[in-house]
Amino acid sequence: MEATSLNLHSTEIHVGDSDLVGQMMRMREWLDSRRFEPAVFRYDHVDSSVIIRVDFSEEQEAAAFAREFGGKLLR
Repeated sequence: MEATSLNLHSTEIHVGDSDLVGQMMRMREWLDSRRFEPAVFRYDHVDSSVIIRVDFSEEQEAAAFAREFGGKLLR
């Protein structure tokens, strides 16, 4: 079997700790309403904020997500 590499487009969003639950719910609703399916969804706590990284297989979806949530598309 031949291995294939998955070309993912990563986004990074910074959220305050106090707003994490609300932002996560808003992100899920936004993704569901557009039928976007992220490949990877992870987060890390840094000081009093959370860095959320979401990877998409489609660059247009990643760019739209980053724009909507004030994040950036990682290159």
